[in-house]
Amino acid sequence: MVTVEEHKESVIRKIRAYGIIKDSVWLEKPDEPVPMWVLLDALLQVIDRLDPSEDRPFD
Repeated sequence: MVTVEEHKESVIRKIRAYGIIKDSVWLEKPDEPVPMWVLLDALLQVIDRLDPSEDRPFD
């Protein structure tokens, strides 16, 4: 069985490998809340990788 700590470490490794969050300050504190803009920036990076078209609407 995987512990919560092992799962967190695995998630952090994947985030680093994919380059979704580049600021290591956020990755060093996985249990701390982050501002909404950090979460949304990560989400937008994932969306851009899945659908890199420049002509999609912003809203």
